[in-house]
Amino acid sequence: MAGKLDKEREAIAAAERELIERRNRLVEMEREEREKELQRLVKKLTVESAIAILTRAVELKPKAALEALQAAEEKAASKPQTEKALEPA
Repeated sequence: MAGKLDKEREAIAAAERELIERRNRLVEMEREEREKELQRLVKKLTVESAIAILTRAVELKPKAALEALQAAEEKAASKPQTEKALEPA
């Protein structure tokens, strides 16, 4: 009976170790994906532009910079709709 309990405890401990390893791999994969995305986006800009944007973002505080960019994105997305409404039918 004690042997079965010990085996079950060992199996649970092994499963917990595997889960920790899988979580660590996932964190690493997510970090790599963010790095790839950053590199992809930077390729669309000149290095100087990317540095300037990031420098301004740090000066503004990252949260404020993201909010400003998101607001600009929303404004740009709604602009074509308002322009279409102004066009004659």
